[in-house]
Amino acid sequence: MNHTICYVSKARQGLSEEEIEAIFAKTQRHNTNENITGILLYGFGNFFQVLEGEKKQITTLFDTICEDHRHDRIETLIHHPIKKPIFGTYNSKFNVVKTQKELSEIKNYLDVFNNKTSFSSKINRLIHPFLLAI
Repeated sequence: MNHTICYVSKARQGLSEEEIEAIFAKTQRHNTNENITGILLYGFGNFFQVLEGEKKQITTLFDTICEDHRHDRIETLIHHPIKKPIFGTYNSKFNVVKTQKELSEIKNYLDVFNNKTSFSSKINRLIHPFLLAI
């Protein structure tokens, strides 16, 4: 069954640009190899990530992320089943968002859940700094 998890987290203080690039590279490689779709953004000292895939697989991955010392104050925004991956248009690979077009996919993702979550306005406030960073 397809599932999605979306979260934001504060990056550990002092995380270098090289460490951030290493996170991006490892995330993209691992998630692509595991057929996990989604996106990862970094801006203003925060991460925003969407994971899509088999529930057990992405839940296990998310548990690992929660234990990662490079993340602090992880807040789960969305944890729901989905009919089909929204980010599957990326040729089944995981992407680091770097363009306005890719950001529009995030808006589409959030729009799907706007009526399903009681805190959609909070999600929009949390993602706003990422939109400014690109």
